[in-house]
Order: sequence, then structure tokens, then C-alpha cells
Amino acid sequence: MKLDIIPKILEEAVENISQFPGYGEKSAKHFILNLLHMPRGEAFSVLKNLYDVLDKIHPCKECGLYTDKELCDVCSAEDRDKETICVVEESFDAYAIENTGKYKGLYHVLGGRLSPLEGITPDQLNIDSLLQRIEKQPVKEVILATNPTVEGEATATYIYNLLKDKNITVSRIAYGLPFGATLENADDFTIAKALEHKTKF
Repeated sequence: MKLDIIPKILEEAVENISQFPGYGEKSAKHFILNLLHMPRGEAFSVLKNLYDVLDKIHPCKECGLYTDKELCDVCSAEDRDKETICVVEESFDAYAIENTGKYKGLYHVLGGRLSPLEGITPDQLNIDSLLQRIEKQPVKEVILATNPTVEGEATATYIYNLLKDKNITVSRIAYGLPFGATLENADDFTIAKALEHKTKF
């Protein structure tokens, strides 16, 4: 007789975590095992932090950047360039750009990227709110900083087509070979984009 030795609550935890995009059953099991291996005090601290994230973090009502305030620090800052909006897929993309210290404009978070195979259509992204911001704010440039993937490129192209007839500059962040990479290890898409966005020496 085969024993069902897996506790029901453990099965449910693995099943619930597996539902997150990018997580399968294997990665969900790794997460649970790492949590169980932690000292109980540290594990409960992690879980409390996750609860606080769900309880206190929400999208900025203006740009969609995750924040614990009504308006994020970028939108509420007086010294930001209000004429430039950088469009990103997710909040962590904006955090990465902000960490460079090179960008001083505003952000707009789409909350994903177009993906017909996953059923993600334009109406499921924060595209309408972007158009509304452009209408009510003195925006002169929109920088499309979606990720360098097929879906990210399709999203950027879709938004460009919505904006191309407006009296604003629409830019796309440059991408190609990362510093230190070798051509033989790069994929065709990356090499093609590196050639497309070549600059004078």
C-alpha cells in the first residue's frame, strides 16, 4: 500500500506558488524548502515582509510605479523633468533605470507587455492612461524602454504607432551586445540589434 506522506498543507503551498508566472512545481518546491530550512524567526520575518508588501504597496495613481504613497517619489518630486516620460514594462525596470542616476524625467509603468500567446492584449496594459497623461501634461518626449525581447519590441512598436502622429518625440532605448560579451555567444536577434543601433567610433 502506497502511503501519501506529503502533508496536504505542503502540497497546497507548492500548488499556490506554482501559479506565479515563471514558477513551476520545481521552483515552488525549492522556495518552500529554502523557507523551511531557515531559522523560524527569520522565516516568519520574510513572511511578515511579504504581508506588508501586499498590505501597503500599490501602483502610483499617476504613473503606475509601485509605491507606499498615493503619489510615488518621482511624480511628487518638484525637480523632475515633466516633459519626458520613460515607458517601462514593470516597476523594477524603472528602479534599474533610476539606479543609474542618469535619467531625470518621469516614468510610466505598463504592467506587462503584449503577448498574444499568453492572451495579453493592449487593453490589459496601462496604455490608455499613458495617452491621457500625454494629453494633459506638457510632454515633449516619450522614451520606450520596454525589454529587448520579441514581446517588448512588439509593445514598443504598438505604442509608437499610437504616438507617431502626435507632436512629440518618440525614442527607443538602444540595446545590443552587452559590454564584455563575445559575438560567438550572442544570439542572432542581439547581433542584429547591435548592428542596427551602431554608432560612429
